[in-house]
Amino acid sequence: MMGTALARPGGLPTAQVLAIIDGDTVDIELAGRRERVRLIGIDTPESVAPDRPVECFAHEAAAKAAELLAGQTVFLEEDLSQDSRDRYGRLLRYLWLPDGRMANYELVAQGYAFEYTFAQPYRYQAQFKAAETQARAPGRGLWSPATCGGQVRPGTPTAPPLGGSAGFPGCAVDPGPGVAPETPLRIVGVDKRAETVTLRNMSTAPVDLSGWRMCSIRGGQEHPIGGTLAPDETRSFPGPDGNIWNNSQSDPGALYDAQGNLVSYWAD
Repeated sequence: MMGTALARPGGLPTAQVLAIIDGDTVDIELAGRRERVRLIGIDTPESVAPDRPVECFAHEAAAKAAELLAGQTVFLEEDLSQDSRDRYGRLLRYLWLPDGRMANYELVAQGYAFEYTFAQPYRYQAQFKAAETQARAPGRGLWSPATCGGQVRPGTPTAPPLGGSAGFPGCAVDPGPGVAPETPLRIVGVDKRAETVTLRNMSTAPVDLSGWRMCSIRGGQEHPIGGTLAPDETRSFPGPDGNIWNNSQSDPGALYDAQGNLVSYWAD
């Protein structure tokens, strides 16, 4: 059992864990109501998204979450630096176990989750980043060379360009889910109301965004991005004045590299 270096605050509300949805999402009973909780500061391989195939190590991450949390009475900690709920209505919380460990931290430290910063730093960001580094160094869990053929975060795209040849197809073309390699960058969120796109560098090398395009497909418009993303960096890119994303209808997003290859797809 790995011990957390964190100390649980006092006076936290408690809840009963009812179900494990995936490695970073659970259902709880809180004050007589069923609520879905997204764990702050982590991201696990996807296993339940209807628009994406099950990702490597997703089942193992969900099983570890179940081992830690299933049936537990947990303490819920809110982080005032983050929204109380995400755009899907899920509570955003740290979940503390009865033995004093934090489930969010344990999943990262044991190699079942990536550290994940959305939009702005959170309370325990430094500790989570250190835990990820310590899990990666010995190849723990999803960082093992034997996991996913050693390609948890490959450094170069592996999918062929659209149409069989390089060339940006334009923002009005919808490539659809399940085609993009989701590497070296991944679209981790689009806040359509705030006109903000969040990208994460999934590789171990910096990625220069010069010439890259982030598309709002319904409107056929480009969302401005730029600069260089460091390895493991997550960054949000605000839009310009005026609307790019459609708030009333489905508006998927697609990210293309400088050669016009599809890199990541966000299904709305």
